[in-house]
Amino acid sequence: MEILMKPIGYIRSPYKDKTAAAKQSTLSQGTTAVIEILDEYVEGIADIKEGEYGVVLFYFHKSEGYKLTTLSRKSNKIMGVFSTRSPNRPNGIGMSIVRFIKKENNRLIFEGVDMLDGTPVLDIKPC
Repeated sequence: MEILMKPIGYIRSPYKDKTAAAKQSTLSQGTTAVIEILDEYVEGIADIKEGEYGVVLFYFHKSEGYKLTTLSRKSNKIMGVFSTRSPNRPNGIGMSIVRFIKKENNRLIFEGVDMLDGTPVLDIKPC
């Protein structure tokens, strides 16, 4: 089975490389970024309200391969990748909980950014 996903938009973030990015979205409150929704998906953000929390699913586009075990930043132990937040995963899907600050046309401004600039967004869901 082949699974094909297309981005619904892209992140415009102050983080240009992974060494600068927050390790998870809850650690970057106060830092803002933008999701630029592609024109064909703009209608889908019609009911997102300012102040609401949402889940952003995205693709780790800068990751290079994966290992099934990795060093956990939290415990400093070798752990299975599915027990960690490592971006180096078999399918490279990331998830962040964000708070929407403002909506301007096709742009969702949010805080809780831990994604790199240019990150493809796969989906947005309510919390």
